Amino acid sequence: MAESAKQSSTLNWFARITGLILSGIWMYVIISRIVEHGFKSLTHDTTTGIILFLLVTSLSVGVLLAWRLPLLAGKFIAVLGVLLSLFVYFSDEGNRLTAILYKGLPFFLVGLLFIQSQAGIEKPAD
Repeated sequence: MAESAKQSSTLNWFARITGLILSGIWMYVIISRIVEHGFKSLTHDTTTGIILFLLVTSLSVGVLLAWRLPLLAGKFIAVLGVLLSLFVYFSDEGNRLTAILYKGLPFFLVGLLFIQSQAGIEKPAD
């Protein structure tokens, strides 16, 4: 196995494991809060809670999709990570930078890891 292929495989596995851990934690937190108190318990109003739920669910689907299509899903995850960061920045009333650092940035970095893991892989000629 070539060195670049080994590095790509390692990055891909690191992105998969990190993405699963992040998705699992956030889905557990969000679903447990929704079950206990509804969407309003996620943020200060119901609409914001639904948007947050949809963003995190989409990110989790992207992480699962990345097992088959790492480059496409990596781009999807990176874009949604930026959207989650922007959403948190404009909807959070507390320390906005901290919210971005632990909500949107980790998903963005996982997306970049998936993209980078595919950078050294050559496509077969059709």
